[in-house]
Amino acid sequence: MPIKVFGLSALILAFAGAVPGQSFLAELKLQHDPAKRSEMALGFADELFDNAQSSYGKGQISKGDADLESMTKALNACLDSLAAANKSRSYKKAELKVAYLQRRLSDLVNNMGIQERGWAEYTSRKLDEIHDQLLNGVMRK
Repeated sequence: MPIKVFGLSALILAFAGAVPGQSFLAELKLQHDPAKRSEMALGFADELFDNAQSSYGKGQISKGDADLESMTKALNACLDSLAAANKSRSYKKAELKVAYLQRRLSDLVNNMGIQERGWAEYTSRKLDEIHDQLLNGVMRK
């Protein structure tokens, strides 16, 4: 019996490690307040960037690329939530967070080998677009 419990707990831990990058969108949909949903999305984006940075550091390029893709999805969900919330204060907070992610991503790209930069550079351009949309939201309000 202890072996089965150990196996089950290992399976749960393995699944829990894979879930944050995959189910964050489902978790965001559970939050009905758009301002809180945008904050949650920013938190997920930050966590996913940390995961990507760790993966790249370990040489797991495809996992790092997937984490950056998930980070971009989280930031797009944040934009959608901000549009629904319609609060300029929330746009400013998100803009500052994305600017910080841009700096961190720039440092990450500069520390990567030329062959490994492809998706990270693409993500950097996507972050620029998201940042521009957030600035438009700040200025519009």
